[in-house]
Amino acid sequence: MRGNLLVFTVGDAIRQLSMFITFPYFSLYILALGGSPVDIGIVNSLRPLLSLFIYPIAGYISDHYDRVRVITITGFLTAGIWLIFMLAPDWKVLALGNLLMGAMTFYFPAANSLMADSLPENRRGAGYSLWIAIPSAIGVVSPFIGGYLTTAWGVIPAMRFLYALTFTATIAIAIMNLRFLKDPSPRRPGAGTESILSVVLNSYRDVVGVLRWFPRNLKYYTVLLATSFFFNNLVSSYWIIYAVDVIGLDKLQWGTALLITSLVNVVLLLPAGTVIDRIGSKRVLTLALLASSIPLIMFPYSRGLMDVALIVVLGSIVSAFLIAGAPAYMAESVPPHMRGRVMAAIGQGALFINMRGGGGGGPGMGAVLTIPAIMGSLLGGFIYQTSPRLPWFLMGASMLVSASICAFFMKPSER
Repeated sequence: MRGNLLVFTVGDAIRQLSMFITFPYFSLYILALGGSPVDIGIVNSLRPLLSLFIYPIAGYISDHYDRVRVITITGFLTAGIWLIFMLAPDWKVLALGNLLMGAMTFYFPAANSLMADSLPENRRGAGYSLWIAIPSAIGVVSPFIGGYLTTAWGVIPAMRFLYALTFTATIAIAIMNLRFLKDPSPRRPGAGTESILSVVLNSYRDVVGVLRWFPRNLKYYTVLLATSFFFNNLVSSYWIIYAVDVIGLDKLQWGTALLITSLVNVVLLLPAGTVIDRIGSKRVLTLALLASSIPLIMFPYSRGLMDVALIVVLGSIVSAFLIAGAPAYMAESVPPHMRGRVMAAIGQGALFINMRGGGGGGPGMGAVLTIPAIMGSLLGGFIYQTSPRLPWFLMGASMLVSASICAFFMKPSER
């Protein structure tokens, strides 16, 4: 735990105590500001919409320019966008803020490739587990804090306070990144001398070349990632809505259930990384995808807090192996000089069950994944209104299909 790994870990720990508190309750914030379940899907579809056009440029820049500078500038710009969420008078302004948040896309390919270059090849599973587990350990109380504040203060005052906290935290993280992150890769000759038009044209030309380069393994892996983003965005915004409106939990009880899942996830992430380093990421991903269908299909039949807690804990157990295994498989499958562009196309590698909400972005997103993410968000509200149970059944079935693809079509990645 030193160097870039330490800096990224500290930054994510700060986010856990600010930005991540808002995620589980964002759907309630939209409803409180006059939105409907269909509007929730519309709002969440807008963040990946802008990302679709930015990812190719972000990937090209991360492989040709100083990645620390890209990360820092993006951080300061993102801080300003959080003010829109804090001050929004209605859900339509939240939609605008979510659209602009797609600009944060510049951060992810640069950070993902910098992190992959900072971890030794034979310890990537453990390295990614540490990166995720330590901030998660610090942020285990985040869902409970959000549940308490939204219950005690009301949804709108609590969310405005939390977005003000997120703005402050984002500024602090950007300053820390500028001061302490180091980019070990030298810039390519001529970097920084291209015009904006040249950067844009070269970026999109590069994406086409990268996709043509994809070996068979990565093509199948892309199918898994696209399926994951489609169904997570279909379901993620409605966990809390179903828990509160159908099962009958209050917001604090849902926050308590998420706190329990966070504790389980933290405890298991490092052992999961060790297992991945020993037996290989493909085997772990296949078994975890297969097991993940169980809590998804069971959740709609929950009848109280104990049922929900047991089911989401099971989901958290399998997610720990998915969260640690997916980026390890990605890093092992892509040569270092192409990581920025490949990760701009299909992300860092993100297979998980998103029970917190906040779908539509993150280090797992890539240009190719924005379309399924947008479609999942848009369809989620209509499907939920038609049949509240159906989204979970569909995602559970998709996990079984993904497990089959991983088992029979993907090869173990080469070290």
